[in-house]
Amino acid sequence: MNQERIKQVGFSAEKEEIFLRRLDNRNRRVNLEQELKTQLAEDFGLVEFTLKYKINSDGKIVDIISGQEIVELTSRGGIKEETESIGKIEEGLKNNPEKTFIHFSPKNENLGYPNNCVDFWRVVDDEVVWNRMVVKNNFEEMNKTRQVLSGEEKVENEMEILKSPIGVELKLAEVFDFFRLSEEKNITDLNKIEAVVEKYLEQFENEFGEKLTEDQELIFRLYSICHEASKRESEQRIMKRSELEIYMYGIMKEIKVEKSSGCAATTTVGSFGEKIGYYVLSNGEVKKGVVPEGFKECKKCGCWYQGEKCPFC
Repeated sequence: MNQERIKQVGFSAEKEEIFLRRLDNRNRRVNLEQELKTQLAEDFGLVEFTLKYKINSDGKIVDIISGQEIVELTSRGGIKEETESIGKIEEGLKNNPEKTFIHFSPKNENLGYPNNCVDFWRVVDDEVVWNRMVVKNNFEEMNKTRQVLSGEEKVENEMEILKSPIGVELKLAEVFDFFRLSEEKNITDLNKIEAVVEKYLEQFENEFGEKLTEDQELIFRLYSICHEASKRESEQRIMKRSELEIYMYGIMKEIKVEKSSGCAATTTVGSFGEKIGYYVLSNGEVKKGVVPEGFKECKKCGCWYQGEKCPFC
């Protein structure tokens, strides 16, 4: 197996910055918001989630807010078979909007897929609806189901099935009967993730303005706090304002690698240390905020100072 395939990144602040710079200012913001929500939904292994898209005049599936083509967005993930599958689904929905198209994504440790997933793509009220389900069916069972539903021959391996979606003339509830849904419980849900992203995106925007979508470090800090806050949502623990400031300005302590539950990727999440607090200027004035470079923290009182000793201790 090609090692480059294993080193996939679920959310890359570097790639996101490069992509956002190609968009106008309005679309930068909405695209960043959608990317954060989608990746966090993947990170926390939602058993079921739904996203909606529209079809443009050229028959392309596009994001409702930003107008970005889904095939292009998928290609950024680096798995060519997935991109090929979405292209076939797009063409299928264009020519046969009455059908439900099924994308098979069996568990594959080499690719980084931790679960067996099945995606359903449909046209509903002139919108394209994408449902993702985590299922118990493994590759062999998916392959057999695919053969029964499509009348086609079985595919040879996981990579073949990954790029071989099928279209069926069945209602979604009828298609579900062919799969055994996972009984895993969500540690969070899509509504909470969306609320977290909207909250912290707004606060970072208020602090940094348009610079947010032009600076990969700020994007990484925003993603990291959204990841941490989403984790806390399930534990009913609230993030304090001081913690938000640490993520905005604090010193990087470590980078954690989190395995994404719903996509072929791992994600890097930053952990930041304290560098927000009270600091004493040379004239004796005390200020609260981002501690300037060259200041030291007093272990006794917790204030930051310059010089040989803390003026308070």
